[in-house]
Amino acid sequence: MNIPELKKPSSILFSVANDMNKVEMSREMELLLPFLRNQLKHHSLNILLDVKKTIREDAVYSPNEKYQHLLKINPALESLRQKFDLDF
Repeated sequence: MNIPELKKPSSILFSVANDMNKVEMSREMELLLPFLRNQLKHHSLNILLDVKKTIREDAVYSPNEKYQHLLKINPALESLRQKFDLDF
């Protein structure tokens, strides 16, 4: 999901979305890392995992919640609702 970054000549930083992905990547690295070291002929190669914390907004379900969410994005929506006498 993310592009790996070369941090040092022998260290690659790979960012994952959450702790579960970190555990999965750690398990996969047991086979991946020896393969890469052998193929690249770089036996000091190391992969570092970093968990990127993302802020996720709450899901919008009801029509009122959807309207309030859209109102945050575009406040002019309220004037359109009043002008056309719309209710939900």
